[in-house]
Amino acid sequence: MKTVLFVPGFMEDLRSRDYAAVLKAMQKKGYRTVFVPIKWKYTTPENWVSELEKVYKRYGADETILAGFSFGAVTAFLVAAKRNPSELWLFSLSSYFAEDTPSMKKSWFRAIGKRRAEYFRKLSFNDKVAAINCKTLIFIGENEISKYPSMGKRASIANDKITNSRLFEVSDTGHDVADKMYVDVIRKHI
Repeated sequence: MKTVLFVPGFMEDLRSRDYAAVLKAMQKKGYRTVFVPIKWKYTTPENWVSELEKVYKRYGADETILAGFSFGAVTAFLVAAKRNPSELWLFSLSSYFAEDTPSMKKSWFRAIGKRRAEYFRKLSFNDKVAAINCKTLIFIGENEISKYPSMGKRASIANDKITNSRLFEVSDTGHDVADKMYVDVIRKHI
């Protein structure tokens, strides 16, 4: 039985949204699930990666699926680039990479803090993506593409650059992995 290590969105924990429904959908498909809590406050993506790596070290790569939502998807992506898991599941991958920053609103960077913004301005998606060679499923909500076009573009680029990937657009759904329609699409394709 494969284990899914799931990383939540920025500043979120298990109770922030109905993550239990997401994990239950995975369990119903026969996966063991581990919710990986991240200490978001006063930390940078380097810390997030270290936290996920500590949990990941307890599992064999060939039996582990890394998954994450939003900044949790970025965290899973970065860890997968270091040590390829069996699979990688990216839910609403945030578009906070160096290649995305020229078109980003300054308010988005202010919202995440100076140190995190500095990290993301230097984080090249293109440098990391070359190391990903596991099966990858990428999910994104139709409404979040409309609201945040850079996320739609990042999901599309990820799908193009990761050899063994598939992109799923969730109809009439925003930036919410716990939305019933999002969970239904996850259940259908994992």
